Amino acid sequence: MSKGHTLLATILMLTTSVCAQAIERATWLWKKGGDPLGATAMITTQSTQQTLIDLLQQQAISDVYGSYGQYTQTHTQAVAQWNQTLAAQGIQSHYLMAQNTWVFPSNHDKMLSKLQTRFIDYQHNAAPDAEFAALHLDIEPHALSEWKQGTAQSRQALLWQLIATFQAIRTLLDEQNMTRVKLYADIPTWYDSSDKIDWPDQGAAFFTALSEVLDGISIMAYERDNSASILNATAMERALASPTFSVRLAVDVSTTWQNPAHLNRVITELEAAQQRVDIHDASDYYYWLQAHQ
Repeated sequence: MSKGHTLLATILMLTTSVCAQAIERATWLWKKGGDPLGATAMITTQSTQQTLIDLLQQQAISDVYGSYGQYTQTHTQAVAQWNQTLAAQGIQSHYLMAQNTWVFPSNHDKMLSKLQTRFIDYQHNAAPDAEFAALHLDIEPHALSEWKQGTAQSRQALLWQLIATFQAIRTLLDEQNMTRVKLYADIPTWYDSSDKIDWPDQGAAFFTALSEVLDGISIMAYERDNSASILNATAMERALASPTFSVRLAVDVSTTWQNPAHLNRVITELEAAQQRVDIHDASDYYYWLQAHQ
């Protein structure tokens, strides 16, 4: 083979490798009662499942963060069938739990009780292909009135309580022989830079602790409409990435984007920079794409 052909083959191989590594998109799937493409419908009404599956396949979605609540108890077999349907398509199902007030230690007992009955008990009894691949947490202390009315010091304390909340969840999983269950969470772009927090170290200690208790984070870069801005705002968080800790960049389907071509261009640019992308959220994404046809 000539040197030119060898170089071309090398470039193609590297490009293919980068694309294969980077294109691992994920999406949130919220309950949205009454929405035929919400998480509730995926469990209780199978007639629209294929519509969502088609979207996931078309958009190269490999992970779904599903808010199924107590359906793991009340509709156990239906949840199992949904997870099996996703698994058959090569899509991993994550169990999504979201409650901002769980950050307070006084609410940990109630939180851990729900974790036990809704997730752990289900996992213990599920067939291998019906298990959830991970637990995904959406706990946002910055949305609480205590944050909005607080001081920089009290906001720092809330974020350290968030670490303690994650640790309590991780401890219970480990005690229940679920050390292999991955634990992920959502955070905004600005926990390292906001003057409302005023970290003495730009949050370095906080982020170190975060990376020690979680297996990865999704950074909610919803308000940003170009890849340079997203990458710049997440530089510190992305530096945490390692073989054992993943960092994903989340974009929101909203008026931020002129059209699907605009969003797709930014996603492609982020993936070319070897960043994994999460899209918020699945049903809104479907309707938004339909509206722009």
